[in-house]
Amino acid sequence: MATSVGTYARYGAIVIWVIVGGWMARATAGELHTLWMVLPKPPEVDQDFTVRNAKDDQGRRTSFRILLFTDEFRWRMNSYDDVGLGNARPRFTDEMKAVLNSAKAVICVGASSEEIPAGTSFAAGRQVEERRAALRAEKIAVWVREVLQAPIPVRKLNVGHHSPTGEEETSDQRRVVIILVLDHDEGADVDQALRSAMAGESVRAPIFQALLTKYSLGSGSSFTWVP
Repeated sequence: MATSVGTYARYGAIVIWVIVGGWMARATAGELHTLWMVLPKPPEVDQDFTVRNAKDDQGRRTSFRILLFTDEFRWRMNSYDDVGLGNARPRFTDEMKAVLNSAKAVICVGASSEEIPAGTSFAAGRQVEERRAALRAEKIAVWVREVLQAPIPVRKLNVGHHSPTGEEETSDQRRVVIILVLDHDEGADVDQALRSAMAGESVRAPIFQALLTKYSLGSGSSFTWVP
């Protein structure tokens, strides 16, 4: 009897193993990615936040990975002359290329500092800076697309012009942010889920709160996307 019980136990363990193994074989790449396959932080990234299961207004979930770049890499990417005129191109490391290619979608964030062109009114200057932020998102998207090896959607988020603070040093207001969509429920509103994710992570990363409250196009009820 003991032998039979032990045999049945072994058979039961094998059945469970087969069931679990079968689930893993049938699991989508997105499910496995969300559970285990978050790649290490690339060297050009300063801060890296994975936000799982951020919900839209209907409770549908989206998981994001939000990358904030180092000052050195930001300096190379966010100078208006470099980004606007194409005089410099960032060289993504192999690690960064792998991270970008692991996403379901990539969102490139364009932001402009509080500075406005001399001799213009605040309203006119803000319009100029919002266009500059859109151009920055577009240029970063071009660079991202060049390293993608699959037809991964690339979106361009324009958060606009930073509110005046009177600070002399404003380079941090042009922080380079790239957001990866790791996985999402069918029909999920990614925009709503992203706002939820950024609001939820604002304590760990104050830049998220700034993006939602300090920029002219980020503080509305919905995001502004570059066509």
